[in-house]
This record gives sequence, C-alpha cells and structure tokens, in this order.
Amino acid sequence: MSGSTRPPRVNSPVVLLLAALLTVAACSSSEETASDQAGDGARTAAPARPDKTTPAPKPPPPPPETGRCRNLNFADISSFSNHRKELACGDAHTAYTFAVETLPDEVAFDGVDIHNDAVQTAAAQVCNTSFPAFIGGDAPTRALARLTVTYFLPEQGDFDRGAYWVRCDVVALRSAQMLAPLPRDVEGILDDEGALSKLGVCSNGEPGAQGSALVMCTEPHTYRALSALRLGDDNAAYPGDDTAKSTGEQCEEVVGDVLGAEGGFTYSWTYPSAADWAGGQRFGYCWNQTSN
Repeated sequence: MSGSTRPPRVNSPVVLLLAALLTVAACSSSEETASDQAGDGARTAAPARPDKTTPAPKPPPPPPETGRCRNLNFADISSFSNHRKELACGDAHTAYTFAVETLPDEVAFDGVDIHNDAVQTAAAQVCNTSFPAFIGGDAPTRALARLTVTYFLPEQGDFDRGAYWVRCDVVALRSAQMLAPLPRDVEGILDDEGALSKLGVCSNGEPGAQGSALVMCTEPHTYRALSALRLGDDNAAYPGDDTAKSTGEQCEEVVGDVLGAEGGFTYSWTYPSAADWAGGQRFGYCWNQTSN
C-alpha cells in the first residue's frame, strides 16, 4: 500500500521577497550617495511596493456521494484512497457506497497522516457501525454472508486541506482474492430469506482443512455454512479451544433442523482461533456437506 506524497517546497516566495527588498535597499543607498555627492539636495522616494499577501488556501474537493457504484478489483480494497470512476448501478459493478461519514475530531486534524493507526481504526469503526442497518439481517445472518465493508480516505493533500471524510463501500467476496458483481439493490438485502442462497458462505473443500477455501455459494463448493453460532460478545475474552470446540456439539441438531432431516447428512464445525478472536471474529460455523 502506498500513499500520496507532498510536492517539494522550492522557490519559496518569502526568500524571493527578501532578496528583492535587499536589492531595492542597495539601489536606494547607492542613489542617495550619488545625489549627495552631486550637491543636489533633492531626494526622490522610491515607488511603494504593493504588499504581498499569502493566497487563500485551496479548499478541498467535495466529499463523495452515497448511492454510487464502482467497479473495484480486490487490490483496490487494500488501498488507502480510491478514485475509480462512478458507474450507473444498473451496470455491472462490485462496490456500492452506502455511507460517507466525517471522522471524529480527535483523530482528524491538521498534520495527521492518513496512514496513522488511529485514523485507520476510526475509519473502520465508522463504516462497520453504519453497515448493519444498511445491509439488514441479524448478526448471524450477516456472519453467513460474503458481504463485507471496505473504506477509503481522501488523498493526503486533500486531507491536509480539511477533507476529513471516509467513504464506506460494501463489496462481496467471490473467493479469497476476487470480488463478485453486486445486485443493483443491496440496501436491506439480507432481510430477504433467500439472499444467502447466492451470497452465503461456502467452502470448496472440507472446512478448515489445508487446501480448502471459503467461496461465495454461487461458486463450486462441497460444504455450505448453514448456521453461525456466537461464542461471545465483543468484549468477551477468548473462551479457549475446549469450549469453542464443544460448542459445535449443537451442529448436528442445528443442521438437521435447517434441512428438516433427522439423519443422513454430514456436518462439520469450525470455530475461531485465539488470533481470529483478537481480530474480532465471534462466530463459529455449522456446515453441511453438499454437492451444490
């Protein structure tokens, strides 16, 4: 990831003005001496120079607008800033701007770098807070969807001029490093009971096994996540491997209820590691083996 750099400061107007004044003073002194030596007695005043004032700072460009669509790729979502052109949301697109928020005063002020950890954390929190109300669904449903949030800040130069906004986009992860096209209307999409049939979390191998990967359920897969079980609230300590593992004992009943079957299916359970937990993951998944 890289950010903008400020242009070098050369030909400072202050230095040039001082040089000009020194030149004028030297000329005036020389002229006075010549006049005195000539016995003229007359003194000619040099014309007044207009004061040089500092130009008003250039205002920052206006913030982006919500309800706009763009065709981002996976590499774009790792960038601090983004200038992809807007598209009509009826055209193929992979990102939808659902919020544009102002960063809090305690992190957004003159002299702060957009790469600053506090700025990045605040931007992520602002967008993650706005996301649930926009996308709909309850917390387990959102955990089962391949929809996620990405965010972008202004370029450093615009930030320095007071553009303290963050752009919040929703994207869909088709696979580990590929975005999927979004439907035209995504607001409240997870309130639709059928949304997870396409946007849900699936695995192209046994979940958690080496070589398997999470994919959107429109991709070829062998397991589908049917339920997300919460292991603790946002402030809870990691429950430990034993507790996390034993929670999966519920999966047989849970998967059976979803399938409407008392047996004849294969299920699996995956749960967050301590590192996942530290990164904010609070859900484990009950999986059903399937060929579609």
